[in-house]
Amino acid sequence: MTSSSPLRIAVVGGGNGIPTVLRGLADEARAGRRLEIAAIVATADDGGSSGRIRRERGGVPAGDLRNCLLALGDASAAPWGTLFAHRYEGAGALAGHSLGNLMLMALAERTGSWIEAVAEAGRYLGARGRVLPATPVGLALEGETVDGERISGESRIGAAPKAIRRVWFDPSDPAPTEGVIETLSQANLIVLGPGSLFTSLLPVLLIRGVAEAVRQSRGLRVLVGNLMTQPGETIGMSLAEHLGVLDAHAGPGLVDVVLLNGAPIDEARVRPYRDQGAELVSREGLAARREATVSVPLVNDAGKIRHEPARLAGALLRLSSAPRRAQVRISAATVSPRGGTANP
Repeated sequence: MTSSSPLRIAVVGGGNGIPTVLRGLADEARAGRRLEIAAIVATADDGGSSGRIRRERGGVPAGDLRNCLLALGDASAAPWGTLFAHRYEGAGALAGHSLGNLMLMALAERTGSWIEAVAEAGRYLGARGRVLPATPVGLALEGETVDGERISGESRIGAAPKAIRRVWFDPSDPAPTEGVIETLSQANLIVLGPGSLFTSLLPVLLIRGVAEAVRQSRGLRVLVGNLMTQPGETIGMSLAEHLGVLDAHAGPGLVDVVLLNGAPIDEARVRPYRDQGAELVSREGLAARREATVSVPLVNDAGKIRHEPARLAGALLRLSSAPRRAQVRISAATVSPRGGTANP
């Protein structure tokens, strides 16, 4: 990448996690930063409005695509954004549906392509980047709990009564959407997560060729560490165990840097999560991992515990200034390899 070239960023995952990354990066792009942003979005969702559309009309689940488009969208396209985000209430056939999901389905039927549908919706919304469904068809995710119980379907895996041990696709080895591998191969920065480990991140990494494209990338590869565990899915799992799950499913050497929140979180904010069986993700065992760690303030200041988009985007862009990925360091002043932490 030359000094005049845009920074190419690929953000991988789904759910409510990667829209936070995209929102912060889109704001940076609108402020004049030269960025080429691409979201590679999981296509295994089978719940809610997305699941209903999949069962009735086929195609890929629209919900995560919609959220990413809205995150990249321009506030000046407010009428379109407001419509795209609208969800029907009450009773009847439309109740619970997102209008954005229905619009994406309509565009897919008119164009004959979900890729074209998402691209056209992005133009309506003034999106500061591309959104790519990870596969051209919806996927069926299977899982197994630590007790050996098999669970079928992304929505049921996400609500599992016990922690998940492994996930896979049935049928296995799905092909990626055209452009996904090329986007990863050309990225200067690949961002994994934040988001659900088994139901957002792995459903992209398990697609044919994706993990290998990430592993062989010459760009910096960053995992954004989740703030909280999820009841059932990752209950009791440390961040080192999250990394071990990635190793077991997608092979080792996938991540250079783990980006962590370095700001304290008030106990009063954590308590409601504990009441539901969630907890702050433990960092125990990270020192034994090969990945570098960077700890900076990333969490929002109040309300539900979330990454703050501007803080997260700023940290990621500072990390992207690393001279070479092979050094697994941002600079001597900001990163200590093998589990050390510092502030950029």
